[in-house]
Amino acid sequence: MNISNNITAPCLLVAAMIILILFQSVFFTNSDVVYTDPEPKIQSNAENIDQLTDDGINYISLNNIKYKPDKFFILAVISNICAFLLPAVFYVKLKGAGYSKNLKLELPKPKYISLSIYMFFVLISGTVLINSLLFYFGKPNAGIESVLPFLFYTGGNPVYDMGVLISFVILPAFCEELFFRSVLSAEYEKYGTFCAVMITSAAFAMSHFSFKFFPSYFFAAIIFYILANITNSVLFSMILHAGYNFCSIYLWDKLLGVLKFEQNRIIFIFLTAVIFIVFISFVLNNLESIYYKKAYNNEPSPVYLPENKHKSMLIVRLCKSFLSPTFIVAIIIFFVYVFI
Repeated sequence: MNISNNITAPCLLVAAMIILILFQSVFFTNSDVVYTDPEPKIQSNAENIDQLTDDGINYISLNNIKYKPDKFFILAVISNICAFLLPAVFYVKLKGAGYSKNLKLELPKPKYISLSIYMFFVLISGTVLINSLLFYFGKPNAGIESVLPFLFYTGGNPVYDMGVLISFVILPAFCEELFFRSVLSAEYEKYGTFCAVMITSAAFAMSHFSFKFFPSYFFAAIIFYILANITNSVLFSMILHAGYNFCSIYLWDKLLGVLKFEQNRIIFIFLTAVIFIVFISFVLNNLESIYYKKAYNNEPSPVYLPENKHKSMLIVRLCKSFLSPTFIVAIIIFFVYVFI
Protein backbone atom coordinates (compact mmCIF):
# COMPACT_ATOMS: atom_id res chain seq x y z
CA MET A 1 0.00 0.00 0.00
CA ASN A 2 1.28 3.45 -0.89
CA ILE A 3 2.15 5.29 2.31
CA SER A 4 1.21 8.63 0.74
CA ASN A 5 -2.43 7.51 0.68
CA ASN A 6 -2.42 7.02 4.45
CA ILE A 7 -1.02 10.43 5.38
CA THR A 8 -3.73 13.05 4.87
CA ALA A 9 -3.98 16.78 5.42
CA PRO A 10 -5.52 16.43 8.92
CA CYS A 11 -2.55 14.25 9.88
CA LEU A 12 -0.31 17.08 8.78
CA LEU A 13 -2.35 19.53 10.87
CA VAL A 14 -2.19 17.32 13.97
CA ALA A 15 1.57 16.99 13.58
CA ALA A 16 1.96 20.78 13.26
CA MET A 17 -0.18 21.41 16.35
CA ILE A 18 1.76 18.89 18.44
CA ILE A 19 5.06 20.47 17.39
CA LEU A 20 3.75 23.94 18.29
CA ILE A 21 2.55 22.73 21.68
CA LEU A 22 5.93 21.13 22.30
CA PHE A 23 7.72 24.40 21.62
CA GLN A 24 5.28 26.57 23.57
CA SER A 25 4.99 24.29 26.60
CA VAL A 26 8.53 22.95 26.83
CA PHE A 27 11.15 24.93 24.95
CA PHE A 28 9.75 28.45 25.47
CA THR A 29 9.28 27.78 29.19
CA ASN A 30 12.81 26.50 29.68
CA SER A 31 14.90 28.40 32.23
CA ASP A 32 17.56 28.97 29.57
CA VAL A 33 15.04 30.92 27.49
CA VAL A 34 12.94 32.74 30.10
CA TYR A 35 14.55 35.85 31.54
CA THR A 36 14.65 35.30 35.32
CA ASP A 37 16.28 38.46 36.60
CA PRO A 38 13.61 40.10 38.83
CA GLU A 39 12.07 43.15 37.18
CA PRO A 40 8.82 45.06 37.80
CA LYS A 41 6.00 43.63 35.71
CA ILE A 42 5.22 45.62 32.58
CA GLN A 43 1.68 46.98 32.64
CA SER A 44 1.36 49.03 29.48
CA ASN A 45 3.38 50.11 26.49
CA ALA A 46 2.73 53.81 27.00
CA GLU A 47 3.88 53.83 30.63
CA ASN A 48 6.97 51.70 30.26
CA ILE A 49 8.51 52.07 26.81
CA ASP A 50 10.55 55.13 27.79
CA GLN A 51 11.90 53.38 30.88
CA LEU A 52 12.69 50.24 28.91
CA THR A 53 14.63 52.22 26.35
CA ASP A 54 16.58 54.20 28.93
CA ASP A 55 17.48 51.12 30.97
CA GLY A 56 19.05 49.38 27.97
CA ILE A 57 17.20 46.13 28.56
CA ASN A 58 18.69 42.80 27.62
CA TYR A 59 15.40 40.93 27.37
CA ILE A 60 12.35 40.97 25.14
CA SER A 61 8.83 40.83 26.53
CA LEU A 62 5.94 39.00 24.83
CA ASN A 63 2.56 39.32 26.55
CA ASN A 64 4.29 40.30 29.82
CA ILE A 65 6.64 37.30 29.81
CA LYS A 66 10.33 38.14 29.51
CA TYR A 67 12.72 36.10 27.36
CA LYS A 68 16.41 36.09 26.53
CA PRO A 69 16.42 37.59 23.02
CA ASP A 70 19.03 35.39 21.33
CA LYS A 71 17.47 32.07 22.31
CA PHE A 72 13.93 33.40 21.98
CA PHE A 73 14.35 34.42 18.34
CA ILE A 74 16.18 31.20 17.46
CA LEU A 75 13.37 29.13 18.95
CA ALA A 76 10.75 31.22 17.14
CA VAL A 77 12.44 30.57 13.80
CA ILE A 78 12.95 26.86 14.48
CA SER A 79 9.36 26.39 15.64
CA ASN A 80 7.95 27.87 12.41
CA ILE A 81 10.25 25.74 10.28
CA CYS A 82 9.56 22.52 12.19
CA ALA A 83 5.80 23.00 12.53
CA PHE A 84 4.94 24.29 9.06
CA LEU A 85 7.73 24.38 6.51
CA LEU A 86 9.34 20.95 6.91
CA PRO A 87 6.04 19.01 7.17
CA ALA A 88 4.71 20.83 4.09
CA VAL A 89 7.82 20.07 2.03
CA PHE A 90 7.85 16.46 3.24
CA TYR A 91 4.16 16.06 2.37
CA VAL A 92 4.59 17.45 -1.15
CA LYS A 93 7.58 15.18 -1.77
CA LEU A 94 5.58 12.23 -0.47
CA LYS A 95 2.63 12.94 -2.76
CA GLY A 96 4.80 13.17 -5.88
CA ALA A 97 5.63 15.71 -8.55
CA GLY A 98 2.06 16.00 -9.86
CA TYR A 99 0.81 17.26 -6.50
CA SER A 100 2.95 20.41 -6.68
CA LYS A 101 0.95 21.64 -9.68
CA ASN A 102 -1.96 22.48 -7.36
CA LEU A 103 0.03 24.48 -4.80
CA LYS A 104 -0.61 27.99 -6.22
CA LEU A 105 3.08 28.76 -6.67
CA GLU A 106 2.75 31.01 -9.72
CA LEU A 107 4.57 34.32 -9.73
CA PRO A 108 2.36 37.28 -8.77
CA LYS A 109 0.75 39.12 -11.67
CA PRO A 110 0.68 42.94 -11.54
CA LYS A 111 -3.01 43.03 -12.48
CA TYR A 112 -3.86 41.72 -8.99
CA ILE A 113 -2.02 44.43 -7.06
CA SER A 114 -5.06 46.69 -6.65
CA LEU A 115 -7.15 43.73 -5.48
CA SER A 116 -4.49 42.84 -2.92
CA ILE A 117 -4.44 46.40 -1.57
CA TYR A 118 -8.22 46.48 -1.22
CA MET A 119 -8.26 43.10 0.49
CA PHE A 120 -5.54 44.24 2.90
CA PHE A 121 -7.78 47.06 4.13
CA VAL A 122 -10.71 44.64 4.34
CA LEU A 123 -8.52 42.31 6.40
CA ILE A 124 -7.26 44.96 8.83
CA SER A 125 -10.56 46.78 9.31
CA GLY A 126 -12.43 43.48 9.59
CA THR A 127 -10.17 42.00 12.27
CA VAL A 128 -10.12 45.26 14.25
CA LEU A 129 -13.91 45.39 14.02
CA ILE A 130 -14.33 41.77 15.14
CA ASN A 131 -11.99 42.15 18.12
CA SER A 132 -13.54 45.45 19.15
CA LEU A 133 -17.09 44.09 19.04
CA LEU A 134 -16.22 40.88 20.86
CA PHE A 135 -14.26 42.35 23.74
CA TYR A 136 -15.56 45.88 24.24
CA PHE A 137 -19.27 45.19 23.85
CA GLY A 138 -18.99 41.92 25.75
CA LYS A 139 -16.46 43.14 28.35
CA PRO A 140 -16.70 46.92 28.66
CA ASN A 141 -14.12 47.03 31.47
CA ALA A 142 -11.51 44.99 29.62
CA GLY A 143 -8.07 46.47 29.13
CA ILE A 144 -6.51 47.31 25.78
CA GLU A 145 -4.52 44.05 26.00
CA SER A 146 -7.74 42.05 25.50
CA VAL A 147 -8.02 43.07 21.84
CA LEU A 148 -4.36 42.53 20.97
CA PRO A 149 -3.02 39.04 20.20
CA PHE A 150 0.61 40.14 20.66
CA LEU A 151 2.20 42.64 23.04
CA PHE A 152 5.91 42.98 22.25
CA TYR A 153 8.29 45.22 24.16
CA THR A 154 11.83 45.54 22.89
CA GLY A 155 12.96 48.71 24.64
CA GLY A 156 13.50 50.40 21.29
CA ASN A 157 16.47 48.13 20.53
CA PRO A 158 16.76 48.02 16.70
CA VAL A 159 18.34 44.55 16.77
CA TYR A 160 15.42 43.17 18.79
CA ASP A 161 12.96 44.95 16.50
CA MET A 162 14.61 43.32 13.49
CA GLY A 163 14.39 39.95 15.23
CA VAL A 164 10.65 40.44 15.77
CA LEU A 165 10.23 41.53 12.15
CA ILE A 166 11.92 38.39 10.82
CA SER A 167 10.67 35.74 13.25
CA PHE A 168 7.12 37.01 13.88
CA VAL A 169 6.22 38.96 10.73
CA ILE A 170 7.98 37.60 7.64
CA LEU A 171 8.80 33.97 8.46
CA PRO A 172 5.35 32.99 9.85
CA ALA A 173 3.68 34.56 6.81
CA PHE A 174 5.82 32.47 4.47
CA CYS A 175 5.59 29.18 6.40
CA GLU A 176 1.90 29.37 7.34
CA GLU A 177 0.72 30.35 3.88
CA LEU A 178 2.70 27.54 2.29
CA PHE A 179 1.21 25.13 4.82
CA PHE A 180 -2.44 26.25 4.89
CA ARG A 181 -3.19 28.05 1.61
CA SER A 182 -0.94 25.87 -0.51
CA VAL A 183 -0.58 22.31 0.77
CA LEU A 184 -3.74 21.91 2.86
CA SER A 185 -5.86 23.80 0.34
CA ALA A 186 -4.68 21.53 -2.48
CA GLU A 187 -5.80 18.55 -0.41
CA TYR A 188 -9.33 19.85 0.24
CA GLU A 189 -10.09 21.58 -3.06
CA LYS A 190 -10.97 18.22 -4.57
CA TYR A 191 -14.12 18.53 -2.44
CA GLY A 192 -14.84 22.06 -3.67
CA THR A 193 -13.69 25.58 -2.87
CA PHE A 194 -16.25 26.10 -0.11
CA CYS A 195 -15.03 23.03 1.73
CA ALA A 196 -11.40 24.05 1.28
CA VAL A 197 -11.85 27.57 2.62
CA MET A 198 -13.87 26.45 5.65
CA ILE A 199 -11.56 23.60 6.64
CA THR A 200 -8.26 25.41 6.10
CA SER A 201 -9.53 28.56 7.83
CA ALA A 202 -10.63 26.56 10.86
CA ALA A 203 -7.28 24.76 10.86
CA PHE A 204 -5.42 28.08 10.67
CA ALA A 205 -7.40 29.52 13.58
CA MET A 206 -6.88 26.40 15.71
CA SER A 207 -3.13 26.45 15.11
CA HIS A 208 -2.94 29.77 17.01
CA PHE A 209 -4.42 28.20 20.16
CA SER A 210 -6.54 31.19 21.16
CA PHE A 211 -10.25 30.75 21.75
CA LYS A 212 -10.98 34.47 22.16
CA PHE A 213 -9.15 35.39 18.94
CA PHE A 214 -10.52 32.41 16.99
CA PRO A 215 -13.12 34.52 15.06
CA SER A 216 -10.55 37.08 13.89
CA TYR A 217 -8.03 34.38 12.91
CA PHE A 218 -10.79 32.53 11.03
CA PHE A 219 -11.79 35.71 9.20
CA ALA A 220 -8.16 36.49 8.31
CA ALA A 221 -7.69 32.97 6.96
CA ILE A 222 -10.72 33.35 4.69
CA ILE A 223 -9.25 36.56 3.23
CA PHE A 224 -5.88 34.87 2.68
CA TYR A 225 -7.53 31.91 0.95
CA ILE A 226 -9.71 34.06 -1.32
CA LEU A 227 -6.71 36.08 -2.48
CA ALA A 228 -4.55 32.98 -3.06
CA ASN A 229 -7.38 31.25 -4.90
CA ILE A 230 -8.28 34.16 -7.18
CA THR A 231 -4.68 35.01 -8.09
CA ASN A 232 -3.59 31.35 -8.11
CA SER A 233 -0.49 32.57 -6.28
CA VAL A 234 0.19 31.97 -2.60
CA LEU A 235 2.85 34.68 -2.80
CA PHE A 236 0.16 37.36 -2.74
CA SER A 237 -1.34 35.91 0.43
CA MET A 238 2.15 35.73 1.97
CA ILE A 239 2.59 39.47 1.43
CA LEU A 240 -0.88 40.15 2.83
CA HIS A 241 -0.19 37.89 5.78
CA ALA A 242 3.09 39.67 6.54
CA GLY A 243 1.25 43.01 6.48
CA TYR A 244 -1.36 41.59 8.84
CA ASN A 245 1.36 40.39 11.25
CA PHE A 246 3.10 43.77 11.09
CA CYS A 247 -0.09 45.62 11.99
CA SER A 248 -0.87 43.15 14.80
CA ILE A 249 2.52 43.72 16.41
CA TYR A 250 3.41 47.34 15.67
CA LEU A 251 0.25 49.32 14.92
CA TRP A 252 -2.84 47.91 16.61
CA ASP A 253 -1.86 48.97 20.13
CA LYS A 254 -1.64 52.57 18.92
CA LEU A 255 -4.78 52.38 16.81
CA LEU A 256 -6.85 50.72 19.50
CA GLY A 257 -5.55 53.06 22.18
CA VAL A 258 -8.55 55.28 21.51
CA LEU A 259 -10.75 52.52 22.93
CA LYS A 260 -9.42 53.24 26.40
CA PHE A 261 -11.93 56.06 26.53
CA GLU A 262 -15.54 54.95 26.60
CA GLN A 263 -16.79 57.94 24.62
CA ASN A 264 -14.54 56.96 21.69
CA ARG A 265 -15.65 53.33 21.35
CA ILE A 266 -18.89 53.76 19.42
CA ILE A 267 -17.47 56.26 16.94
CA PHE A 268 -14.33 54.13 16.48
CA ILE A 269 -16.33 50.98 15.78
CA PHE A 270 -18.67 52.90 13.47
CA LEU A 271 -15.78 54.36 11.45
CA THR A 272 -14.08 50.95 11.28
CA ALA A 273 -17.31 49.40 9.99
CA VAL A 274 -17.61 52.12 7.35
CA ILE A 275 -14.04 51.52 6.17
CA PHE A 276 -14.71 47.78 6.07
CA ILE A 277 -17.88 48.20 3.95
CA VAL A 278 -16.20 50.67 1.59
CA PHE A 279 -13.29 48.38 0.84
CA ILE A 280 -15.59 45.36 0.53
CA SER A 281 -17.33 47.26 -2.27
CA PHE A 282 -13.94 48.02 -3.87
CA VAL A 283 -13.05 44.31 -3.72
CA LEU A 284 -16.36 43.25 -5.28
CA ASN A 285 -16.02 45.79 -8.10
CA ASN A 286 -12.46 44.65 -8.74
CA LEU A 287 -13.50 40.99 -8.78
CA GLU A 288 -16.27 41.77 -11.24
CA SER A 289 -13.74 43.37 -13.56
CA ILE A 290 -11.26 40.47 -13.17
CA TYR A 291 -13.77 37.74 -13.94
CA TYR A 292 -15.31 39.70 -16.78
CA LYS A 293 -11.88 39.88 -18.43
CA LYS A 294 -11.28 36.19 -17.74
CA ALA A 295 -14.56 35.27 -19.39
CA TYR A 296 -13.93 37.60 -22.34
CA ASN A 297 -10.47 36.08 -22.90
CA ASN A 298 -11.67 32.51 -22.26
CA GLU A 299 -9.16 32.09 -19.45
CA PRO A 300 -9.54 28.97 -17.29
CA SER A 301 -10.56 29.60 -13.70
CA PRO A 302 -8.06 28.53 -11.02
CA VAL A 303 -10.96 27.42 -8.83
CA TYR A 304 -11.47 23.67 -8.92
CA LEU A 305 -15.07 22.58 -9.19
CA PRO A 306 -16.06 19.01 -8.31
CA GLU A 307 -18.13 17.08 -10.79
CA ASN A 308 -21.15 17.02 -8.48
CA LYS A 309 -21.89 20.63 -7.60
CA HIS A 310 -25.21 20.01 -5.83
CA LYS A 311 -25.46 22.05 -2.63
CA SER A 312 -26.38 19.05 -0.51
CA MET A 313 -23.24 17.25 -1.65
CA LEU A 314 -21.13 20.25 -0.69
CA ILE A 315 -22.55 20.13 2.82
CA VAL A 316 -21.96 16.38 3.01
CA ARG A 317 -18.33 16.80 1.94
CA LEU A 318 -17.86 19.61 4.47
CA CYS A 319 -19.31 17.52 7.29
CA LYS A 320 -17.20 14.51 6.33
CA SER A 321 -14.08 16.68 6.35
CA PHE A 322 -14.84 18.21 9.75
CA LEU A 323 -15.81 14.85 11.21
CA SER A 324 -12.88 12.86 9.87
CA PRO A 325 -11.08 11.09 12.75
CA THR A 326 -7.82 13.00 12.37
CA PHE A 327 -9.53 16.40 12.14
CA ILE A 328 -11.52 15.58 15.27
CA VAL A 329 -8.20 14.81 16.95
CA ALA A 330 -6.99 18.29 15.93
CA ILE A 331 -10.13 19.86 17.42
CA ILE A 332 -9.64 17.93 20.67
CA ILE A 333 -6.00 19.02 20.87
CA PHE A 334 -7.08 22.64 20.41
CA PHE A 335 -9.68 22.59 23.19
CA VAL A 336 -7.55 20.58 25.60
CA TYR A 337 -4.55 22.90 25.19
CA VAL A 338 -6.63 26.10 25.40
CA PHE A 339 -8.84 25.21 28.37
CA ILE A 340 -6.81 22.76 30.45
